[in-house]
This record gives sequence, structure tokens and C-alpha cells, in this order.
Amino acid sequence: MREIKFRAWDKALKSWTNYSIDDDLLMFYDKHAECWETDQEGERFILCQYTGLKDNEDREIYEGDIVKAISFARWIGVVKYSDENQAFIFDDLDKKYRGKSTVFMNQFDDGFEILGNIYENPELLKEIANDN
Repeated sequence: MREIKFRAWDKALKSWTNYSIDDDLLMFYDKHAECWETDQEGERFILCQYTGLKDNEDREIYEGDIVKAISFARWIGVVKYSDENQAFIFDDLDKKYRGKSTVFMNQFDDGFEILGNIYENPELLKEIANDN
């Protein structure tokens, strides 16, 4: 069974933060105010789920990570959860590889390399788009 866990991005402070679930309330730690806050998920804080996969350097892969497929040198994409497929998918930035088909994260036997994530490294998306 895969481990189910999350990490939380604080949009206001632009950093990862601690979180807790207590009585069905999400509690997030505000490092600036040094206190716990409740928040509607998505307003200030974004939860990113662990995929159950690790990259080639044994780092955990989460939703929002920008990854490169090891077996395809230029195939780079963003990890997303697909409600339609109920699975984590590889949303490649250069659509010529997959066309309109869905690519599941578990389809890559050779694994991935994490390049960054869409929150800390949004400039990577622009750089990759310009290279394609």
C-alpha cells in the first residue's frame, strides 16, 4: 500500500509550510505570524499529494512537480492528479509526444528526475516552453 501524504504551499509567503487536519479542519502554520490558521484549501494554502513515486535520486514526487522522464531526454511535464482517470498523470509541456492521449505516471519504468515545481520554479515552465 502506498503512503498517503501531502505537502502544503503557502501562497502568501511563497514557501512550503506545515499543516494538520483536526476535526475535519485543515490547519496551516503561518511562519510569519508563528501561529496555526484555518483556511479554505486553495485560498491561501495549496495541498499537493505525494504520488507514491520517487525520482532517480530517491526524492518523493508530488503534484505540481516539474519532472523529466529519464527514458526520453526532452520529455518534461508537470505531475497532476486526474479526477477523470483517478490517477496521477504526466502532463507534458510539448504535446507532440503524446498527442491527445493520457500518460500515467506509473507508465515510466525508467523513472523521473525532479527539475523543480510550479510554485517555487514557475520560470522553468516558461524556459521549457521557449525551448520547444
